[in-house]
Parts: sequence; C-alpha cells; structure tokens
Amino acid sequence: MDTVSYAEFVKHADGLIDAIDLSSPGQQAGLATERAELVEALAEMKALKARQVELVAVRLETSQLLGAAIRRAKDAAMSVRAVAKGKLGPRNERLAHFGVAPVRQRSKRAPLATAKKKTQGGATGTTPGAVVSPHSKPAA
Repeated sequence: MDTVSYAEFVKHADGLIDAIDLSSPGQQAGLATERAELVEALAEMKALKARQVELVAVRLETSQLLGAAIRRAKDAAMSVRAVAKGKLGPRNERLAHFGVAPVRQRSKRAPLATAKKKTQGGATGTTPGAVVSPHSKPAA
C-alpha cells in the first residue's frame, strides 16, 4: 500500500462507507461484514489518533513541568552551597564535599632565577625576543 497521510486515509475510508450506503440493497447485503469491519477499524483508528494527540499534549506539559522542577532543583542546590559556605566558612576544606572551592592561600612566587628564565626565551634554543609559534618543535 502506498504511504498515505492519516487525513487522506480517513477521507478515503469515509468515502468507501458512503459508497456502500448509497449502493443497492443487494450490494449492501453482500458488503455488510466488510463495511462493519471497516467502520470498526476506522473508529479504532480515530480513537487512537485522538489518544496520540492527547499524549503529545501531555508530553509537552510534562516537559514544561520537568524544566520547572530542574530550575527549582538548581536553585535549591545553589542555596545549599551558599548555606554550607556560610556555616563552614569560606576557607574550610569540607566545602569540597558540596562542590564549592574553598578559599586557599596563594602559592609563593617563584625564585628570581626561575622567573628570569621564563621571561628571557619562550622555547629552548631561541634567542630572546624571537617569535615562536606555539606548535613548532624545538630544533634538535
């Protein structure tokens, strides 16, 4: 059978039922069981289509409710982290259990000799001030 849209098929099936109803009584008697099957199948099809449309609406409504619940959960999680930070203090290492980075002491500056090496040349084997692309390999 060719692929036909739902609306086209319903229109075609209704046309078949009308054609049977308009036929002579002798033809109607011969097609009575087929007509009954077609009417029953068409009624079931219409009921299922109505249910499908209803379920699409329910799915959209459920998606909206889920989105709202996710937003509320994110807000609640943010509040939990804020309260934990307030109660434990900003430097407490137990904040890591709540997904909050505690305030830590900065590392001390590098010794002066190491700092000079970093500022004089970017890559090994280059002269000071030379432009080196980040992907170039040092000469061997």
